[in-house]
Amino acid sequence: MKKKAAVKLDDLINEIEIQVDETFTFINTQTGEVVTLSRDEMRAAEDEEPLEKYPDWQRENIEQAIKIIEDEHEVYLDFTLRNEYHEYEIVEEFIGTLSEVEVREELFGAIQGRGAFRRFKDRIREHDVEKQWYEFKEKKIKELVIEWCEEKDLVIAE
Repeated sequence: MKKKAAVKLDDLINEIEIQVDETFTFINTQTGEVVTLSRDEMRAAEDEEPLEKYPDWQRENIEQAIKIIEDEHEVYLDFTLRNEYHEYEIVEEFIGTLSEVEVREELFGAIQGRGAFRRFKDRIREHDVEKQWYEFKEKKIKELVIEWCEEKDLVIAE
């Protein structure tokens, strides 16, 4: 296998922040390119349907999915980290870092039950800790990505 190319840290952080259940993310280890494909595009590639059946805008992604599925040289690395990224745990950890007991208690209460994330976001605005939250969350995501890249022997480009 060829030497692995550097992958941009910001590209990977952005992928985690926008990753949804219906998408899959892969890294081309030879180019450093981050590729995101939908579940439908992956399914279309697996079904081996003629590409003409799909609209032009989708064909390129299906062709990319075919390359990934047929990747015998292990060029593509699966970067779908939805099982490793748990925002709720990060929220709990963040709340624990706050110095004001009353704010901590109110935020812990806000994250219980349905609508927890909405209430949490409302309360962090009310208590003027929203900027702290986003900085904390970004730091945690960055740590997760760096750790994952180190485990996979990927070079990170800042």
